[in-house]
Amino acid sequence: MKIHLWESYNPKKISVDINQDFKEELSKNIKNNVYGFAKKLNITPARLYDYFIYQNSPIPLIILINLCKLHNVSIIEMEKNITMYKQMSVPNKNAIRNPKLPIRSTPYFTSIIAHLFFDGSVPRDGKGTYYNQKNKLIMKDFINKAREVFGDIQYSIKKDHRMVLKCRFPRIVGEICKQVYEISSFGTFDARVSDKLFKLSKEHKIAFILTAILDEGSIAYDGTMMFGVNNPKLCNDVRRLCSEIGLKTNKIRNKKKSNYYYFHIKSINRFFNIANKFSKKYPLISLRHKEERLKKSLEIKKQKSYHTKEFADKRKELILLELKKFECSISYLANKFLFPPRSIRRYMYAWIKDNKISRKKVGSEYIYFIRG
Repeated sequence: MKIHLWESYNPKKISVDINQDFKEELSKNIKNNVYGFAKKLNITPARLYDYFIYQNSPIPLIILINLCKLHNVSIIEMEKNITMYKQMSVPNKNAIRNPKLPIRSTPYFTSIIAHLFFDGSVPRDGKGTYYNQKNKLIMKDFINKAREVFGDIQYSIKKDHRMVLKCRFPRIVGEICKQVYEISSFGTFDARVSDKLFKLSKEHKIAFILTAILDEGSIAYDGTMMFGVNNPKLCNDVRRLCSEIGLKTNKIRNKKKSNYYYFHIKSINRFFNIANKFSKKYPLISLRHKEERLKKSLEIKKQKSYHTKEFADKRKELILLELKKFECSISYLANKFLFPPRSIRRYMYAWIKDNKISRKKVGSEYIYFIRG
């Protein structure tokens, strides 16, 4: 689906620049009748001079559209000549240059929408749109998606007080996202997946789900896949999308003494095949490290297991040898040896009880080590 710039956001709130040849072509007739055109456009002659004679100011899109109509110039042709657009009354640094127009509603666009739902925002205070992400590669994918959809967006990346990367980019991008996908809010507690998004194709729904899992999901080495947010209605929307692309899930649960709502995805093999196939067609929509973890979990499930003391003792010996080298997490050990995490955890609890092993929390996981 193609969306023209004047359809994507209120043209009265957009200003643009156009290529020099097209600007000169429009200005030829204006020079001969500045006051007449100013009257027809309901602006002052000084403004027309700024836009087309002195050429020192961006042109309001609505003025450009009306001027093209007066000149019998196709607005489709006009759009091809736009070299920059931004919100009215904001600095040129908050602009999209070399824009891709008309905007195309692709799975990359839908992925950007999902990012804004789960780790981004279009603040109500009028400030720029932003996206937060710890992982540099995922942030790079996000920026490349935005460029793929919109063009050369101007952006800045800084670390916030939690040392998380925050990418700020022009607010107009967020406003276009809201209007095109008919979203009322990206707020943490009141965001909802719109009817417009539910009506999109399966590819768009897959793009949304993969991005949601990337931002707000977790995948363990035992194959447990979970998605959770602080908004129960949004959580249910995501669960509905999972169902619509053929993924089985359990019911939404509420974490005790919190406003956190979550569900598990049961169709692990199907999910992996969907993600793997989709990322080949759309390389910027990838689960990154989470896809590798999912792949490992499937490898772990394929490993033969025997319920004998000899089999368990061999596993324990390998784990203890590794712990003698350095401190390890359960995730690291599961990945290295392809052992089920729950089995490793069971061994650890027994060793802790026998005072052989201790643990400490580093970040979001426990690190285990042999007692001195």
